[in-house]
Amino acid sequence: MSIAGTWTLHFSWGCSGGYNSTSLTFNTNGTFNTGDGFHGQWSVVGGNVQFVYEPTPSAVYSGNVTGGAMVGMMTNFSFGGHGCWYGTTTTIPPALAAKTKVAHAENIDSSGGAKKK
Repeated sequence: MSIAGTWTLHFSWGCSGGYNSTSLTFNTNGTFNTGDGFHGQWSVVGGNVQFVYEPTPSAVYSGNVTGGAMVGMMTNFSFGGHGCWYGTTTTIPPALAAKTKVAHAENIDSSGGAKKK
């Protein structure tokens, strides 16, 4: 599975509910770069994603990815901080796109039932 491409990373140190954001580009060679000037290594196994900022020890982000979204927790070993994060992309990588189309998806509500008129 590949998540290569540009995503928007939303992060909240302390899980305070207030999120900052930056661009996050996952390169096909297993490296990443952020819009705020950082870089590191990434990997995906199954639906689990991890990206590690360099130089280590630094921030480690771990979570789950499906379709055009990912979500998880992070820690920074340098200052002992923890937090929450999520990522979104407007271009879903082909490996993550749904293989089964849902007929008339526009008529289905968030519970999976028919939309009320």
